[in-house]
Amino acid sequence: MVDRGGRSLKSKRGRLMTFTRMELGYFKSEKSDMSYISEVDPLESFEFKSDGTLGRLTFASAALELLYDLLPNDEPQEGLYHLTIQYLRLIDRIPKKGVIPVFLAYFLKLLSYLGYRPNLAGCNSCGKEKEATIVPNANGGYYNFSPDRGGLVCSTCQIAGEYYIKLQSGRLDKIYSLQTASLAESAAINLRLDEAEEFLELLTNFMRFQTEVRELNALKFLEKLKKTSLKKL
Repeated sequence: MVDRGGRSLKSKRGRLMTFTRMELGYFKSEKSDMSYISEVDPLESFEFKSDGTLGRLTFASAALELLYDLLPNDEPQEGLYHLTIQYLRLIDRIPKKGVIPVFLAYFLKLLSYLGYRPNLAGCNSCGKEKEATIVPNANGGYYNFSPDRGGLVCSTCQIAGEYYIKLQSGRLDKIYSLQTASLAESAAINLRLDEAEEFLELLTNFMRFQTEVRELNALKFLEKLKKTSLKKL
């Protein structure tokens, strides 16, 4: 879709704006597959002026980057649209400490909408309940998560040389809570910085294995987040 004349000072219609929900009028060219915007009507803006503006902008941008890179063309996603509007409203208004949990919950729900729901409830190969997949240790045990197979893997189903991410028992419970809670409920889930970084690493690795795209711009953006932005929020 092309916006011709949208930046012109002589234009009498509204302009496209970042972080704004808009109603667009457009027409399709008779000579090509291109569409051209004819009308722009702003409906709702997200300004992220509350405490932690940089963090709010960062995670709002990350969500839209994921949508831009992962959504198929010309396939309406009404449910995901409403979820994203709810997400932006929350990021705009909730207390600062809830921003990262809400982003992680949104990331997990986006994966589910697109058919990439990670299995955090049991072994993704044989179906054992998660309690049967735990590996005991002095710290209460851990779970092996396989980004390639898309979920937890019990000791019986493990393959030598396969890549696993170790999740401590308490952390699996937290990320499972983020997966099953509503976006609003996820804002109340307390996460430490190291937990948030680990969950981001798990989800970005999961996406690399599950999608055919290996150089996803959104994932590069999230890698930068883990190294810089998270520590400054």
